[in-house]
Amino acid sequence: MKPSRTPLLPLLLLALSLSTAASAAPDARFNLQLFRPSGAPQDLVMVTQSRPLSHLSVAAGPYFSYSLNPLSLVPKDGDLGSISLVGNRLQLDVMATVGLFDWAEVGVDMPLVMLQGGQNLEVIGTEGPVESFALGDLRLTGKVAIPGLRRSAEGHGWGSALTLNVSFPTGVQEAFAGDGELTWAPGLVLDYRFESGILLALNGGFWKRPDRIFSGVNMGDMAPFGLGTEVPLLRGSGITLLGMVTGAVGLEKEPDQPRQIPAELLIGLRWYSSTGVTFTFGGGLGCGCSLASPNLSFFTSIIWVPAKTREWEAIERFKEPPKPPPPPVDPDGDFVIGEKDRCPTVAGPVENGGCPDSDGDSDGVVDRIDKCPDVPAGTRGRDGCPLARTVGNKIVILEQVNFATDQDVILSESFPVLEEVARVMEVNPKLDRILIEGHTDARASDSYNLELSKRRAASVKRFLIESGVAAERVCSQGFGRSKPVADNASEEGMALNRRVEFTIQPPVEGPRPPCPEDEVPKKGRKNTAPKPSAPKPAPPAKKK
Repeated sequence: MKPSRTPLLPLLLLALSLSTAASAAPDARFNLQLFRPSGAPQDLVMVTQSRPLSHLSVAAGPYFSYSLNPLSLVPKDGDLGSISLVGNRLQLDVMATVGLFDWAEVGVDMPLVMLQGGQNLEVIGTEGPVESFALGDLRLTGKVAIPGLRRSAEGHGWGSALTLNVSFPTGVQEAFAGDGELTWAPGLVLDYRFESGILLALNGGFWKRPDRIFSGVNMGDMAPFGLGTEVPLLRGSGITLLGMVTGAVGLEKEPDQPRQIPAELLIGLRWYSSTGVTFTFGGGLGCGCSLASPNLSFFTSIIWVPAKTREWEAIERFKEPPKPPPPPVDPDGDFVIGEKDRCPTVAGPVENGGCPDSDGDSDGVVDRIDKCPDVPAGTRGRDGCPLARTVGNKIVILEQVNFATDQDVILSESFPVLEEVARVMEVNPKLDRILIEGHTDARASDSYNLELSKRRAASVKRFLIESGVAAERVCSQGFGRSKPVADNASEEGMALNRRVEFTIQPPVEGPRPPCPEDEVPKKGRKNTAPKPSAPKPAPPAKKK
């Protein structure tokens, strides 16, 4: 009798069925949509800027995105070409954001897969194409400016903020529109706004996702990144150019698989209209560095900010051309600032109120320190004044004529002064005659001082004649101590009273009359000193 084999057949069939079912079990699916836009009107689509919306300002509107081949498989043998599990996808993100206290903003994003299609999913264990219409994972967004790096709406410079995205499992996982679990993504924003309106922004963070092994590829936790810029093209019209590189780095991978880095290069144009509606559209290319990287993508958005809100006003100010820089505090660089600079466009010394120094008489002494700005000082002048000059009816001398003590001998140190008096008379022929006046201080008797003053005046007269002045143009007279100009009670006063003055006589018609000469005493005449050929050293004392 042969043993029966009938019980073995069902067991073999059951084992084959279980083996086939196990091999055909579909892979765990994941949310393939990496296009996660930001809802603020001045954010750079996928790259967030640091400035939150203005307090209690609201922004809302739709984002449309289209991607070509966002999920494709390439068989190992390569004979069949790539298999487009999701060959195209049109998604709508309905977004709304509100600003709080100029420091934070919160928002919501409800994604909806409007249309998608692809080839048969039998290669991953499911008959038929992917579901064409599906709900995505509801996403809540938040942003908080970092103290010390909060940039105001009209400001420029550095800015930084912390962000947080939390997604709830509302999407259809079988349609690759959801992760099936709660996910969260903290991030950091660092950016810089130039005065020209150009914005550079850098985003980085962490995206906590459930581990999903799909076709041997780990699609779990990722580190998203973004680098973007906004460049005003027609700033007054609110038209700007956008550019960004966005993506994510897979933090986990299977030993025999490359690391997943889905990334895209996107460019776009934006128009901030005066109605409060911001239009953005653009597109880009995927890098092919991941299973879920699209070949081509397009996007467009219409974000509305109610008019007359603080955010609308901030956008309108952004559209204004940059104000010209304020004039330099010290445009001529002379360190004289503001109203103190009487010549703000021409450099000049502080002492002259910021104006260039002038020299009206061209004597090398600037007018602000020239005590005689209308008269050249000459080679022997002092403080811009010549040693002798005409002032009214006088020939004024800068230095007193000094004599030897109790004598009519002119000291050599006074020769330059008298020579300058002679020069003044030479260049002024209209000076018909001058009177040389001798004066003394109050020491000694009247008769002594009168006699001494006569001799000293006569000595000066002889010096001028020997210097080339015609004798008929000079007269001399002594006045003793009768005409003091200072108090004789002090040494300073007596020094001022011991003097020689040159008084210009009024012109006369016809021949000049003779001088009413004083009778000069003969006493001391032997001490009278004519102009020597070489100066003699002066004695140390200058007493009368």
